[in-house]
Amino acid sequence: MTVIKRDRKQTTNELVKAIEAFVKLLRNQGEEAAVRDLNKAAALLGTSEPGTKENREAIQIVIDAFEGEHELNSYTHTRKNADEWTEADELSLASSRVLSLARRMR
Repeated sequence: MTVIKRDRKQTTNELVKAIEAFVKLLRNQGEEAAVRDLNKAAALLGTSEPGTKENREAIQIVIDAFEGEHELNSYTHTRKNADEWTEADELSLASSRVLSLARRMR
């Protein structure tokens, strides 16, 4: 097994891409307030250096969207006995990726 180590800048770039993909799916769910907050976080991540106050604020916005007001954690749950790939599965995968990357950067 090969372990790939990433630096904080690479992880930040991955998180921004993951947020962008997740936001596209959230728009179909009517989660406009969450989309605004996640877009704000992505913009902050894109303009700030890892470890700065702005960068930490952006990560906290993402985590708060999952654990707080928007309750995006509900999208991370997978369905059982699914015979085909659905939008719910895509949401689960995308949301889990965003949350795990944000927690890694915390």
